[in-house]
Amino acid sequence: MLALLRIIIHLCCFAPLVWLLFVLFSGNETALGSDPIKEIEHFLGYTAILIFCAMFLLSILLQLLNKNQYQILRRPLGLWAFVLALLHVASYLFLELGFDFSLFINEIITRPYLILGGIAFLILSVMAITSLPQIKQWLGKRWFQIHQLAYIAIICAAIHYYWSSKSVTLAPIVVSLAVIGIVIWKYSGKYLLTFLHKK
Repeated sequence: MLALLRIIIHLCCFAPLVWLLFVLFSGNETALGSDPIKEIEHFLGYTAILIFCAMFLLSILLQLLNKNQYQILRRPLGLWAFVLALLHVASYLFLELGFDFSLFINEIITRPYLILGGIAFLILSVMAITSLPQIKQWLGKRWFQIHQLAYIAIICAAIHYYWSSKSVTLAPIVVSLAVIGIVIWKYSGKYLLTFLHKK
């Protein structure tokens, strides 16, 4: 059952990239709007934060259902969130800035929302690296402490996304509300679980 669910998660997370590749190679120049590079960047970033949120929300759902043996399914979601975030950063660096690192640093310094995005990406990178079995084993109990930084990452990512939006639309609001719910659950969920499991 776990193997099947893993496959489904991988397919669902890979599907947005398949769609993007299809659009890019279909020759339909209008599919990505008037600024295709920006649309590619935003699409990859938006997909990354959705998958990242899904990782937390899946964990909450499994706790509510008392199915913690499925928590291992969070791992592929976290790795896919990292992959999409990496592509998001790469598309910004290569497609928009032409691999100009000095301009990249200047952009980060002058745009605070990019600093928050950078923090989120660095934490995701650390989480991805420390998820390797050998490193996880070497870290021992420290692994759990490191992965608690995921909450800082999702907060930074949500603020980055909301701040970078040119106008207030439904998507960044929904993401922000989801992240607020995730943080609230982090600090109060155990009390609700205690109440539910006593019934």
